[in-house]
Formats: sequence, structure tokens, C-alpha cells
Amino acid sequence: MDILLSLGAIILGLALLTVGGNLLVDGAVSVAKKWWVSEAIIGLTIVAIGTSMPEMIVSLLAAISGSTEIAIGNVLGSNIANIFLILGLTAVIAPVALSRSTRFFDLPVTIIVTLLLALLASDMFFDSADQNIIGRIDGIILFSGAVLFTLYALKHNNLVPDESEEVEVVQSPWKAALYIVWGIGVLFVGGKILVDGAVDLAKMAWLSESIIGLTIVAIGTSAPEMVTSIVAARRGKPDIAVGNVVGSNIMNILVILGVSAFIAPLPFLASSYIDLLMALMASVVVLILSFVWTRNRLERRDGIIMVTIYILYVAYLIAKELQ
Repeated sequence: MDILLSLGAIILGLALLTVGGNLLVDGAVSVAKKWWVSEAIIGLTIVAIGTSMPEMIVSLLAAISGSTEIAIGNVLGSNIANIFLILGLTAVIAPVALSRSTRFFDLPVTIIVTLLLALLASDMFFDSADQNIIGRIDGIILFSGAVLFTLYALKHNNLVPDESEEVEVVQSPWKAALYIVWGIGVLFVGGKILVDGAVDLAKMAWLSESIIGLTIVAIGTSAPEMVTSIVAARRGKPDIAVGNVVGSNIMNILVILGVSAFIAPLPFLASSYIDLLMALMASVVVLILSFVWTRNRLERRDGIIMVTIYILYVAYLIAKELQ
């Protein structure tokens, strides 16, 4: 009976995520068209922050309750899933164009942010400390980086839509804003229900907090990004699809880990460096794939490569757990 309830929660969560993804994309595109703000910026800010809310809630609750393995594993696992699984599946469904800004600014920033996290988490190497901890000062540094990134993106990435393109019929500003709020709210509720159901199933299978955070919780909290990116890609909005994923990865580290570490310092286990390396590799792989075969976009074969890498990574985690 408990298994059926957990499965029902997962199905309900996915349904809510689908509805929320549609509402959020509708509202975001309308705002972009109405106020002449680029869809890339909408994807990097409003959509990215909105779809990262499940990760925020899970990591904060985990940090407060002392489950630091879930807090850190959730963020790193989500970043890995966002690129290899979500962006990969999106490319399998429809080719994903990568703008010059994405290739030469957003993805490099993701790499830099991941390296910054590695630097801040290496207390034993740089300060000869007894253990690696992402502390409150580290949290302030990370959150300050989020503010700087947002300001820079708004100033330098705010390209208006091409006037030669056909202008879509947009909603009124108030209706578009309402769609965005509804979408974020439904995504939040759906993600929470899905994660609760998935964690219950994981506990029944006697899995550790680490693998729960890296796989089930990470995929569950990444479900909003998955739905939103796939919906955006199918509607021919690649900037929102890619901006949502890349922006979420940046915000996951800078905002979620930053705020979580400020509330409660997060011990960083040695085993987490493998996951950190995997998160770093994800952005590098996308950059490489965007320059081979068909330049400036991810094709179906690229998506298959990315999803395959993710499957092998999860297989590695399961094999390590069974040892």
C-alpha cells in the first residue's frame, strides 16, 4: 500500500510539473515579447530561478536537518542531470540551437562557478584544515556571485528579438505575470510531491542519503527543468530551453548552496569530488559537442551521447553503493 501511495505521488507530481511547465513558458515568452527582453535572459533568470525552487527547498530543509549529503548531492546531482539527462533528452526530441552568448558566456560561467565551488570546498588542501566545509563565508561568496552574474547578464545579454521575425500574439502583462506565478507555484508543489514519493521509495530500498541526493532527489527536483526545457524546445524556443538548464545550474551552486551554507555549514566529503568533476565535465562536453558535426547546436546524436553518459554515471553510483 505504501508503495502504491508513493507511486501515486510521483505520477501526480509529474502531472503538476507538466501543467506548471506550460504555464511558465507561456508567461515567460509573453514577457519577453511584450517588454522586448530576450528569451535568453528570461530563461536565465525567471525560468531558471522558478524551476530551481524544488532544489532550494530540498537543500535548505536538508541543511537545517543536518542531512548535508542530501543538500550537496541534490545540487551536484541536479546539475549533472540538467545537462546530461535533460538537455540530452531535449536534443533527442528536437535539435537545440546554442546561441553565441550561451557558448561564449553562459557555459564558461558554469565551468568557472563549478571550479569556484571546488576551491571553496578544499579547506584540507589549501588551509590544512581537519575537514572540508562549505562555511558561511563561502556561502556569502557564492551568493554574491549570483548577484554579479544576474546584473552582468541583464546588462550584456539583453538582446531584443529580431524585428524581422513574426511577432507572436502575447498576453497582457498582468496575465503573463499571473501565468509565471502560477507556473512557478505549480512546479514547486509538483516537484515537492514527486520528491517526497521518490524518497519514500528509496528508503524502502535501503539506499544511502548520498545516492538518494545524487539520483532520485536530483532527478526529482530537476523534473521542472526537464518539463520546461522540453516544452520550450518543442515550441521552437531554444533560448528558453537552454537558458533554463544553464541558468539553473549556475543558480543551484551560487544561490542554493550559498544560502544553505550560510544557514548551516556543509561538510564536503571526499567522494563528492567525483560528482563535482562530473558536473564540470557536463558543461565541457556540451561546449565540445556544439563545435563538432553541426556547429552551434545539439543534434539528436549529441543528445544520445549525453543521455548515455548519464546512464553510465548512474550505473557507477549504483555499483559503488552495492560494494
